[in-house]
Amino acid sequence: MPLRSIAFLLSFLGSSTAAFVVPVLGVLFYVALYHLYPESAWWGKPLRPLGIRYSFVCGLCLLIGTALNLNRLRFGQRFFHPVEWLLLALFGCMFLSAAILPEWNARTEEHMDKMSKVFLFTFLMSHVLVSRNHLWQFAVLLTAVSLYLGHEAKTAPPGAFTGSRLDGIGGPDFQESAGLAIHLFALLPFVAVVFRARKLWLKGLAFLAACYSMNAILLCRARSAFLAAIVGGLMALWYIPRRHRRWVVVVLLLGTAGGIILSDNWFWERMVTIFSSAEERDASAASRLIIWQGALKMIREYPWGVGVGRFRDMIGRYIDDPSFAYRDAHNSFVICATEIGVPGLLAYTAVLAASWLTLSRLAQRVPRTMVNGDLFEMLIFANRLALIVYVVSGFFVSRFYVEGFWWFVALPVCLQRAVENEIRVEREEAFVLQARLNMEMNPAPGWLMPPHLPTPAR
Repeated sequence: MPLRSIAFLLSFLGSSTAAFVVPVLGVLFYVALYHLYPESAWWGKPLRPLGIRYSFVCGLCLLIGTALNLNRLRFGQRFFHPVEWLLLALFGCMFLSAAILPEWNARTEEHMDKMSKVFLFTFLMSHVLVSRNHLWQFAVLLTAVSLYLGHEAKTAPPGAFTGSRLDGIGGPDFQESAGLAIHLFALLPFVAVVFRARKLWLKGLAFLAACYSMNAILLCRARSAFLAAIVGGLMALWYIPRRHRRWVVVVLLLGTAGGIILSDNWFWERMVTIFSSAEERDASAASRLIIWQGALKMIREYPWGVGVGRFRDMIGRYIDDPSFAYRDAHNSFVICATEIGVPGLLAYTAVLAASWLTLSRLAQRVPRTMVNGDLFEMLIFANRLALIVYVVSGFFVSRFYVEGFWWFVALPVCLQRAVENEIRVEREEAFVLQARLNMEMNPAPGWLMPPHLPTPAR
């Protein structure tokens, strides 16, 4: 058995066991599993005879560990945050749309099973990842896995390319080139946060992760990710705290220069089709308009949704051209509205709005109430950009059932609870310090002072 397989198995067993005592280790290793995806990696093939469901086992250990340590977790007075309530409502809409189906197809079972685990994990994550150190570890882990995905893209064999586009890297959510490019763009803001660390090895890790990630993104040649990156870059200049604006400008300029150097003609030939006329636009882009028109007819006929995973089976009925049968919606909002219905779309937009509102309130609160809040400010900024990348790209690619996206939706809850915990500690320390100063400036009468005990003999 290869050494890498043995090392992974030992890490998996150790982290899953440690999650019973330290739940945050279960959260971090679950995130790592999502990116490593040992089921498809060459070093994971020797472990297949063991029949281990890595994510399921890790998630189960995390659930048990969270329950065992519930009294020690510092998630505040509110067990449910408004974002979590809305996530629960969205899942209820999914379950309702699936329950009214006469029978489930393979996609319905796959999506319902997946989203059940996704929402359960995000709920556990939002109650465990609630301190400055935990959030910093999460950012470092995202940097490490972005380097891993970038390295996998760099060393990908010729068979991993479909035409000139890179496919099949990472787990199921990254099998298509657009999915990989979008996710790597969402991770880059956290890579930039880690690059600001003082330790040289962290700066080196972030620098390599940024370079490899940018190279992988260019190999994907995804127009949706390119548009999301443009919008994210412009929004970065707007949302970054003023004292860090010069730093962001330098990072954006360096990233743009690096992207231009690494890009090739294949990349630019595909990107220019975004701005071409209707006659020059390629078939894959023009067909989206036809699919969305058919989806609108579907929503009018089924306002409560056609059921989870049923869009591809139904779209052919609303488009005269038979070549559009069994096609994807290429839009997260269209998928949500057609499969889960108008109530599901309302719940989806409400979740996004609540998540964004939480970040906006934190961005105002942290500099006003915290003494050392630079890290929180930068993580809030990174979370904002990740959401922008996923939401903007979601207008052109279906990212509704992607697990990584929902982590960034729930991450504002983690940030808010961590900020509240730190503010509470700072206030307690300030209260104790003030009490000591008052005692020194206004000492109590001698008869109220505690007696001086003799020093014990040694």
